[in-house]
Amino acid sequence: MNNKRNSTWSACLLGALLGVFSASGVSFSAEDRWLEVHVLDKQTGNPVNQAAVCLGTTARPDQFGARRSDTDGVVRFENLSQRPVAMLSTVSKSGYQGRQQLLEPLYQSRILIIKVVSGGGGPQCDAPLTPAEGDATSGLIIEHITIKPDSAADGSGQVLVSVQVSGDANQIRISEQADFSEATWQALAPAVAYTTSQGKGVKQIHVQVRRQARTRGASIEVVSRPGKTTYTVH
Repeated sequence: MNNKRNSTWSACLLGALLGVFSASGVSFSAEDRWLEVHVLDKQTGNPVNQAAVCLGTTARPDQFGARRSDTDGVVRFENLSQRPVAMLSTVSKSGYQGRQQLLEPLYQSRILIIKVVSGGGGPQCDAPLTPAEGDATSGLIIEHITIKPDSAADGSGQVLVSVQVSGDANQIRISEQADFSEATWQALAPAVAYTTSQGKGVKQIHVQVRRQARTRGASIEVVSRPGKTTYTVH
């Protein structure tokens, strides 16, 4: 009888231990699964710093997180093992066309490479800015914008744009579109020529500056937050 009791107790203990080890294995796997999104400039192949990256579903694109890429263009989302659903990645940045990509359920850790093209528009991810872009830490802030008629030009919509910048900037772009679609970067000068859209009335003028340099084959940039002012064409 004692032998039978001992055998029964041993079987129960073994089953309990196996259950603990099995649960531990599942828990470890759940914590270990991740997704890295690598954002690259499609034309140059360089990493895109400070790109906004959202991970979620079609119903809620930022459900699993919304972050900014680091200097290597990388954002890492962890603890995704309990997400057996199709996911959606959204990438955007001022000066680039936003892009989305659908993903199959994440059954193992993986790296997703997304290449973006210059321009504007497209899907947008509302990830918070980090100190590296457009604040006092970067030292690149648009403090004042001045717009006056270009006396050397013929049309009333041709103006000269001047900016007062805190920090060292070497390029500027100007647009009447908040996303700077179709605007190109050009050399920053004391006065930059710009032609407003046709028609008289109040124009919303958006301005952004950046500091760009190349070192060891890589492009490094610090971009200010956009500034905005109005100009009335008579």
